[in-house]
Amino acid sequence: MLNFRRRVSYPLIGDNKMKLATIALVPLLAGYLGAQTSQSESKTTTTTNTVNLDGTLIDQSCYTKHTQTRETNSDANSTTTTRTEREETNCPVNASTTSFGLMTPDGKVVHFDDASNARVVEMLKTDKEWQDDVNGHKPVKVRVVAMPNGDMMVIKEIK
Repeated sequence: MLNFRRRVSYPLIGDNKMKLATIALVPLLAGYLGAQTSQSESKTTTTTNTVNLDGTLIDQSCYTKHTQTRETNSDANSTTTTRTEREETNCPVNASTTSFGLMTPDGKVVHFDDASNARVVEMLKTDKEWQDDVNGHKPVKVRVVAMPNGDMMVIKEIK
């Protein structure tokens, strides 16, 4: 009797089983690592910049900037130039002031936002030294830690 047995190959037996498992795991692990990378990239860092300012509190509602005008008149025989300069920097804080600014030693004026103005009003009511300065028509010297917000400053701390 003739034995016509064919040799049949079973791909999932032996070494072939290991190859198939490796081929299936590689894309799975690559997908897992890719997902991990995108999670670490979503980290957000926020920084805030604060500035320390020393100066004198002023009443912002009465403060006017330095102005300079120049006028030239000419006639047939002569030319006359008139130059007028006006500086108004004396706007002391009083008990009814509600809008404040800070004049730095170099003459720069810093404006405060509404919440900061309310904070200064509260300090004027509670700080005895400030009250004495206001009642004596003396300048109120302060140190401010603030954060810029557009063209205004938001007070974080005032001394």
